[in-house]
Amino acid sequence: MEKITNNVYAGFNFKGCNCSFVVTTDGIVMIDTPMVPAEAKKWREDASKLGEIKYIINNEPHNDHVAGNCWMGGTLIAHEGTREAIKRNKKEALEGQMKFMAPDALPLDKDFRYRLPDITFTQDMTLYLGKHTFRIMSVPGHTPSETAVYVPEERVVFTSDNIVMGMPIMVNSVPEEWLKSIKKLQTLEVDKVVPGHGPLCDKNHLQVMYDNVKYVTDAIKDAIAKGWSLKEIQEKVTLAERFPPMGPPGAPDFMATIRHESFAHLYEVLKK
Repeated sequence: MEKITNNVYAGFNFKGCNCSFVVTTDGIVMIDTPMVPAEAKKWREDASKLGEIKYIINNEPHNDHVAGNCWMGGTLIAHEGTREAIKRNKKEALEGQMKFMAPDALPLDKDFRYRLPDITFTQDMTLYLGKHTFRIMSVPGHTPSETAVYVPEERVVFTSDNIVMGMPIMVNSVPEEWLKSIKKLQTLEVDKVVPGHGPLCDKNHLQVMYDNVKYVTDAIKDAIAKGWSLKEIQEKVTLAERFPPMGPPGAPDFMATIRHESFAHLYEVLKK
């Protein structure tokens, strides 16, 4: 747990996404939850030492952001599209993800369940708690229902996977909207950006992410324009010059699978 402002704490070493919480005078607001049960329970215990967990905000529906919901208290808030997507999440997919990322956490706890949001919205939403303002912004990109949480009093924004280090994961993305959403994030008056994955960064990385999303999108557009099939794209387009393989030499390249799935999605979206 890292204290990044007077009232904001973030975890950057979870086996999944970065998770955060803000301590207000009237309780705690969490942003996303750890995927691994033991990490989620420890996160809840650490946060509870600083106040009562009043609200949880899910910025997206992917397992590594929402699987820990069931271990938390408070009222759960998310975009309506995120709630609908969580309904379609599969325990088997979560177990497959954890088999790669956190094999020691399997089998899942018997009391695991997918917890659905209690409150939803379709555009933007503002939550006021204590002396803090939480502007939950609709910023479609990494997922169609992606949101970001901007806390002006702390000059911090929590972006989930719209901002990451390295290659954008575009398996469920809306690429053109993603670029617009990053431009929207660039208008915020913030000093600190908590990305979905990777270390704490500042506003300068928003432009880096914009360029990365555009780079991947343009690469697939160019391949489609050449008449390449999806199989050809997956074989020929590696993006290695910009996004080198992850992990030690000789280890499976986890991002290779993500890259192929991202290309398949972009191919369907961009060829229309």
